[in-house]
Amino acid sequence: MATPITHMLTTKLIITNKSALKEKYGPDFQLILDDLNALKADDNERHLDTQIVLIDDADQMQSYQATAVTTANNEAQCKQAIDELYRYFTPGYIMIVGSQDIVPLQRLKNLLPGDHDPDAFIPSDLPYACDTPYNTDPGVFVSPTRVVGRLPDIPAVPDVSYLRTLIANIINAVPGALNEYLPYFSISTFDWQASTQNSLLSIFGNHDKMVVFPGNEDLTGTNWTSELLPKTHFINCHGAINNPGYYGQKLTDFPLALRSDILKDKISKGTIVAAECCYGGQLFDPKKNGAKRMSIANSYLLNNALAFLGSSNIAYGPSTGQGLADLLTQYFVINVLNGASTGRALLEARQKFLNEMGPTLDPFELKTAAQFYLLGDPSWQPVVNEKDPSATQSELFINTLQNRRDNLEARGKMLDDFIHVPEPVDHSQEVDSNLNSALTQLLEEKKFIDKTVPKVFINKKKRSHHQAHSVKFHVFSESADQGDTPHRKVLVVKEKNNQILGYREYVSR
Repeated sequence: MATPITHMLTTKLIITNKSALKEKYGPDFQLILDDLNALKADDNERHLDTQIVLIDDADQMQSYQATAVTTANNEAQCKQAIDELYRYFTPGYIMIVGSQDIVPLQRLKNLLPGDHDPDAFIPSDLPYACDTPYNTDPGVFVSPTRVVGRLPDIPAVPDVSYLRTLIANIINAVPGALNEYLPYFSISTFDWQASTQNSLLSIFGNHDKMVVFPGNEDLTGTNWTSELLPKTHFINCHGAINNPGYYGQKLTDFPLALRSDILKDKISKGTIVAAECCYGGQLFDPKKNGAKRMSIANSYLLNNALAFLGSSNIAYGPSTGQGLADLLTQYFVINVLNGASTGRALLEARQKFLNEMGPTLDPFELKTAAQFYLLGDPSWQPVVNEKDPSATQSELFINTLQNRRDNLEARGKMLDDFIHVPEPVDHSQEVDSNLNSALTQLLEEKKFIDKTVPKVFINKKKRSHHQAHSVKFHVFSESADQGDTPHRKVLVVKEKNNQILGYREYVSR
């Protein structure tokens, strides 16, 4: 009897911009395309039907009923192109190839620019994971349904060997057993160690391996050796814009904890990383720092890591409890350890974060959902999931993947009707005198020096122009700079009908 033919779905799209690659790398861009075709062949061996799409190729895009990108850095064009490709293929995975100078990150407006948060925009890949058309409002992207990751190169650096190394690492990667990923490497600031301990307990059931900075005089941040070998890394330190290092903190002391140039030959193949730090996942031109060092995210991927979850700009979380960056990063790691692909691990983490923070989101929760992205191949599955059908069972494997994606899409769309997003309130509205007194007392208890008028937000349903909830968030923030390191502390007070329902305290990571 003849072997039955299994018709594979288009389960993975590799998306890049040929003209942008050619402009950056010259004739060597063809080497990258050749390597992507080798990855496509390797995916085929894993029963993933992969298509490579050049979003600026008019003929190819027309054949997929999609509009070609004519200006590489046009965010609206790139969002439309990926949306149309998704509708045509309905893939299980989308892998964007290149940093923001090849396929742009979507710049979403920060609801708290200025004194409350220095970031004017949130560079994000979240819109590519949502069906909602192009928009700069982060509040319309609260229903992620797609598995998306980005395989970056180094911004503004035409080193073709970097991206070729990352592609080769994916092709040569082999999934491991759970016990290979349970040993971990974790660093935390001294001041946030209680929060980091809670995260590690949630993920691993212990916090025995956490290293606190400052805390060990023998560690300088540049002399790590075998400590970096575990294949799961969880980091809760300070980061800074265009900075190749992560930093600890104890009061006014901010020692170096880790730096991008010291990772060479110290990272195990297949390592996954989750970093809570401000700018922890930022991709930047190395010339933007004095030492001309690449970002930590770029360095991890160059040195054998296969997945990196980090923030594009200033991230927040509590110093002792759990919230914001703590939750999203630990959900991601837990999902990976449970056998999810790295892309599915992030999609499920985003959905869980939005569901548990909802239905009323404060502006910092909305920013957190938008600013964390996955760097690496989203189809890569680090930990073997014994419950999944074997990839040798082709039809069952594909059906399982499709059913899982259908369920995740349904869950994402349910968030549309569940989530109420924050919108700024007109400052001309008078504040109830009793509420104002209660807010003033709370600020004094929390030792806020600046008691100026807060920024106030009211929560509304994404699909409605009418007020759906009378819940408001009063946001107070002030500088907590210590030495040369910028730092902010935040108090978010939840109020309904002039009654305080609770409050949350955050600090910038």
